[in-house]
Amino acid sequence: MPALVLIDGATVRASFPLARCALLGLAAVAAACGSKAPAITGLTVTVTMAGVAADQLEIKVTTPAGAALTPTRRPASAGGVLPSPQSVSIFLPDALAGSLATCTVTPLLDGQPASAAGFDSTMLVLHELVPLSIALNEARHDDGGSPDTPDAEVGDAADDTGTLDGGGSEVVNPGSKANGQTCTSSGECESTLCVDGVCCASACGALCEACNLPGKEGTCAPVPAGTATAECASQPASTCAFDGTCDGSGGCRRHPAGVACKVAACAGPTFTPASACDGQGRCVAASPVDCTPYLCDANAAACGSTCKMDTDCVTGRQCMNGSCGTRPKKDNGAGCVASTDCTSGHCVDGVCCATACTGACLACNQAGSLGMCLPVPVGKSDPHAVCKDGGVAACGRNGLCDGAGGCALYPAGVMCAAGTCRNATLVSPKRCDGQGACQTAADVDCTPYRCDPSTTACYTSCTLTLQCSMRHTCTGSACQ
Repeated sequence: MPALVLIDGATVRASFPLARCALLGLAAVAAACGSKAPAITGLTVTVTMAGVAADQLEIKVTTPAGAALTPTRRPASAGGVLPSPQSVSIFLPDALAGSLATCTVTPLLDGQPASAAGFDSTMLVLHELVPLSIALNEARHDDGGSPDTPDAEVGDAADDTGTLDGGGSEVVNPGSKANGQTCTSSGECESTLCVDGVCCASACGALCEACNLPGKEGTCAPVPAGTATAECASQPASTCAFDGTCDGSGGCRRHPAGVACKVAACAGPTFTPASACDGQGRCVAASPVDCTPYLCDANAAACGSTCKMDTDCVTGRQCMNGSCGTRPKKDNGAGCVASTDCTSGHCVDGVCCATACTGACLACNQAGSLGMCLPVPVGKSDPHAVCKDGGVAACGRNGLCDGAGGCALYPAGVMCAAGTCRNATLVSPKRCDGQGACQTAADVDCTPYRCDPSTTACYTSCTLTLQCSMRHTCTGSACQ
């Protein structure tokens, strides 16, 4: 899975194998994040390169309002010639939905343009990753001669016994270091992957995933929930977007349910409590409260409860002995701030409720049913925060509701442990069974090929003998 980085208010997920990312579809992204597929506005850009040797791509996005993503290089540092195609998902602010976005990609080699830039434009759609395709072609002189930059494809400079490392020097065989041992380059590792300073079994591209977690060195694992990381740069609570930490399932955490996203306000006798995030990126408005016979106290941001003069009371009421009179009890469904406001004696979720309405995934303020305690719809966050997300690795609660007043589990098929490579064996990814268990799948024998740790899949053709299993050699693009 690709890594997530927030840049200039936009978020970029780039699937560069040499930058610890495997090329995977969006379905895999959603699966790795469990059932909580985020509502993302942005672009998914596929970049193909024909006759272009590049070790970085410089990406920028503009809209009529200006730069949405300033020129950004991926991978952040060159690590070798990039294969084609490359896939990049760019997360943009929801406010840009409906704008025409232009994505420009420039291939770089040793920091210099390897060919002319390519670009494409599309209209941004709210909560959708709109696809774009950009083709980068070989740069040529005006006389049609050779390109100004090398046109080597991946593997051109290597024979059947070696490949190239990030510096262009030949590595005859994979390194000897086992997974979990410290490293500074992929050439040191038997797996051919050096991630987070240790030899790693796979490319570790999921959001908030690392290969050097204590006790799990050498295996990609989600960073613990609440861990601050630059990959999930913090956004204001008013947006209910990312809060700057990981969610424990390999993704970025949004501001949790209950976090204030809009301040409380007063308007005459009406008090509107602070709005709160729902844990899924939305700011949910609170029910207004009628403060009659008092006016709303703007200084305290609450209904008045005492008075000093008649102007502290609603029209027609007088201030007598510090009181505007008794506040009438309210029927079910009316806005409230305390149980004493309600005839039922229950103020739940900001409204007077027929019952106490306690427990998981129950709410009394659902649209069309104010004042009635009903189960929260399936897939919504638990407003009372009883259903805590236990992380996809456990396949237990996913933090959402099941629609029947209970906590939902990670559904069957969601990946709970990434696949890894062990020479010619693909250790298959594990998936949740929908009942709270992470099921083991049968391993795959890649013979006569090796398993490719950058994609966690068996090679199906070869350019190097290194891509073949033991006692097999690469002959005519096939391991024999």
